[in-house]
Amino acid sequence: MKRDEAIQRLQSIKSQGLRLLEEKPRSAASDAEIRNRTVQLREELEAEYTRSLPTRAQKSMSIFELSIYSPTIEETWKDSEIRRLKLDGEINCDWSEVFEAVVYKISKYLAQ
Repeated sequence: MKRDEAIQRLQSIKSQGLRLLEEKPRSAASDAEIRNRTVQLREELEAEYTRSLPTRAQKSMSIFELSIYSPTIEETWKDSEIRRLKLDGEINCDWSEVFEAVVYKISKYLAQ
């Protein structure tokens, strides 16, 4: 993956998290949309984490992927709690905290 492509993916993940934070006022339809987007975001993070984890995959990565992209995805996946978010539960402040953590972790690495 080229540096520009990796940055675009990180920016896409960040913007998805920001859009989810901005959903107000909420209705049943918007809650369903938030859940669907959350599923997509979680699946994307998990897929990228799984893809970049094996040593054999890391051998073909660029310096940027090894030093910025892969650690960003790993930290976001492990530390943001998005993997533990109960998608069938009530959308409450816990959801906001998760999305804030996703946006923060991605933003932190994009600023480098």
